[in-house]
Amino acid sequence: MDTTKWKSVLLPREVYEELVVIARVEGRTLSGQLRYMHEAWKSENLSHNDQDYIAEQVEAFKKENGEKSLTSKSFSI
Repeated sequence: MDTTKWKSVLLPREVYEELVVIARVEGRTLSGQLRYMHEAWKSENLSHNDQDYIAEQVEAFKKENGEKSLTSKSFSI
């Protein structure tokens, strides 16, 4: 797996199974379904300022760490 493009996530089995079915019903891959859900959640729950802040933080991390992957343990808020 190309870890510069893809990351693994751990989900409870029942969540994974439902996501697979939802993705199939909606004609998406599992990763496509997760991306769709993520974008929908961001637009419904985050202000534009929040979204800009997140984008700035991700970009700042990439500049500071080069090719190193961003993980949940990379920094704290």
